[in-house]
Order: sequence, then structure tokens, then C-alpha cells
Amino acid sequence: MTFQDLFSLLTQYKPLLLGIMLFAPWIALAICVVIPGQKEEPFVLSFNLGMALLSLVLAVGYVLFATNNGGWARVMKEADILLMLAPCYYVGISFWVTKQRLPLNQVPVARMVQGIALIAAGYLGLAWMLKSMRIVIFSFIPFQYLVFLLLGLTGIMYFGYLRVTGADTHKDKMEDELNSLRRKGRL
Repeated sequence: MTFQDLFSLLTQYKPLLLGIMLFAPWIALAICVVIPGQKEEPFVLSFNLGMALLSLVLAVGYVLFATNNGGWARVMKEADILLMLAPCYYVGISFWVTKQRLPLNQVPVARMVQGIALIAAGYLGLAWMLKSMRIVIFSFIPFQYLVFLLLGLTGIMYFGYLRVTGADTHKDKMEDELNSLRRKGRL
């Protein structure tokens, strides 16, 4: 199956896809209301948010594929506006539903998206800096500024890695446990 086959299949089942994208966040909210729980809600909201982000990635992928193969004129001719706007609605409502039920730090997909965004921002900054750097730049900017910029971008990517792996939230849990032990007088 090629990308063209996939996107033609998506346009063939347009009403079904639109119905799923319009009602999926509300179904997830209903499931969370009916079956509340510490393990169930993050799973349901994570799955819903993951599917919403997947639909957005597919929409962006279609736009990139169509512009590379035929330009914007092809996108304007072939693209269905409802299929292009539905993922944006799906992502927006899914984030809103997730924030209504739980803090975003408790939803694994939200942490993963934040981490990947930080890694991507650091990588893009680093790639731009290395691509545009010439030997002449060392005569205008002190070397330590470039090192600090490089370390800053690497730090942003490392913080993104910590968000993806969830290591930045474990520190808070550990501090909470230490504080509870201090209050009980055991530490």
C-alpha cells in the first residue's frame, strides 16, 4: 500500500472518518465519567490523544505529499476541507477534554508530545546553527558564546528526553515521599 492508496482510501470513507473524529473525544469523556479510576482515565485519555495526534500527522503528511507531487494547486483541487480541519478539531477538543479530567503531566502521551517537541526544537536550532556557521563567524562572536548556545540547545534536547522518558516527574514524586517521611518523623 502506497501513500497515494492510503489517502485515497481515507477520502473514500470520508463520512465514517469525520464521524469518528467528531465523536471520539466525547466518547472518551463519557468513558472517563462512567469508569473513573487512577489507571483507566490516563489510558483512555492517552489513547484518545494519541489517535488525535496521529490524525493530525496524517493530515500534515497528506499536505506535504501533495505539495511535493503537484504543488499547492493540487492540494487546493484534491483536498477536502472537512478532512483537513477535522484533525485540528479532534486534537483541540481532545486536549480540552484531557485537561478537564486530569493534569497533562499525568497523561503519558501529552508528556511524550512535549518531550518530542523540545527535542525537535533543539535539533532544528542545532541544525540551523551548524548549517549557517562559517569560519568567519569566529571573528565576530566570541567562542564561548557559541559554546553556551550549543550547550543551551543540547540542554533543551536533554530536557525533552527527560520529558519523553518521564524522568522529570519521578523527581517530584521522590521529593513528595521524602517530605511525607519527614512529617512522620521517620527521616
